[in-house]
Amino acid sequence: MEKSDQGIVVVFREQQVRQRKLAHFLKHYGIGVLPEGPELAELMGTFQFFVEGWDDVPEEVYAIPEIRKFYAHFHELWPYWFYFCDLETETLKMMTMCLLPNLEGFKRLGEPKAAVQYDPMELLHFIQRNFVPLNMMMERAGMSETDIYQRSGDIFRYYGLPYDAPPPE
Repeated sequence: MEKSDQGIVVVFREQQVRQRKLAHFLKHYGIGVLPEGPELAELMGTFQFFVEGWDDVPEEVYAIPEIRKFYAHFHELWPYWFYFCDLETETLKMMTMCLLPNLEGFKRLGEPKAAVQYDPMELLHFIQRNFVPLNMMMERAGMSETDIYQRSGDIFRYYGLPYDAPPPE
């Protein structure tokens, strides 16, 4: 784990991924050791997560079974991704793709990146399930209903979805 001007970068090494080891991460960022109030508020949107050890594999990260299993385990133990992940990067999307059950990847000739297709309802269900942990962290950080509304809208827009919920009164 590395803190920088760009936030907190967490790199899980291949052995940690294969063995689904999160103890080191949870020792620093588990629910029992996370701060509260303004100190926790400063951590919102500052994390990026990466896995290391599959650079020579042609498959996309979301298509590699060991990585999918690792992120499923990680999410089960630490479901606060919507609060902590940096929405200016693609890492949350990649982690999300690892949790969606039905994916189809394809690559168009001449395009540098592969694309992925998924059932939009699966994405919506994933998003819905993750608002409880998001709200829990935001309340623990002492954030307002307006802050929660803003972050919720940011999450929907991050995934390219409309957000038309009325603002809190």
